[in-house]
Amino acid sequence: MNTLSQKERQERKIRMQPGFLAALDQSGGSTPKALAGYGLKEDAWSNKEQMFELVQQMRARIITSPSFNGDRILGAILFEGTMDRNIGEQPVADYLWNTKRVVPFLKVDEGLAGEKDGVELMKPMPGLPALLAKAKAKRIYGTKMRSVIKHANAAGVKAIVAQQFEVAAQILAAGLMPIIEPEVDIHCPDKQPAEELLKAAIFDGLGRLPRTNASWSKSACPRRTTFMPIS
Repeated sequence: MNTLSQKERQERKIRMQPGFLAALDQSGGSTPKALAGYGLKEDAWSNKEQMFELVQQMRARIITSPSFNGDRILGAILFEGTMDRNIGEQPVADYLWNTKRVVPFLKVDEGLAGEKDGVELMKPMPGLPALLAKAKAKRIYGTKMRSVIKHANAAGVKAIVAQQFEVAAQILAAGLMPIIEPEVDIHCPDKQPAEELLKAAIFDGLGRLPRTNASWSKSACPRRTTFMPIS
């Protein structure tokens, strides 16, 4: 008999199973372009609510596809508006786990601030505590937050990593699992030095964590590196 809680089963999946995270968290200004890729021009909606409803329909088609399942997909990152909607009779997060065995994550950042010291930090998130409480109530497992490194500036990279770890601590305290995503821009002219600075800053941050929080999983691709605590 399986006595593990839902959260423990989700953690085991993320920790042990090979696979990837599906990014379904697109929001704001890039949404019209995404819909255009599906053949919908901007005259297909008259306000943002209609636009986001069309995006929800698109995401629902993706999620309900037989190819979208937990065999290869570890988790799906949702936009808040998607988290607040249903697929069929179930909230999206519940559908992902109950039907697809895909772990639900939530994008929590509010976009990027202007470039300073070669990086774009996350904008302030005054609504984060309320958002985390809502996410936990909706059975979201973890979060994702993105910031961007444009140049190999040591002070900027240090600041971007410090901000990611600071917010991650708030998320852990709220009972959710944070993914930190300080992304090196693919067009960064000094990409390798920027990645070396980023690696050093991240491992310095990891070294400062209490031992109980020091086990992290890592995934990487040419554009970004993400870290997520797993204990």
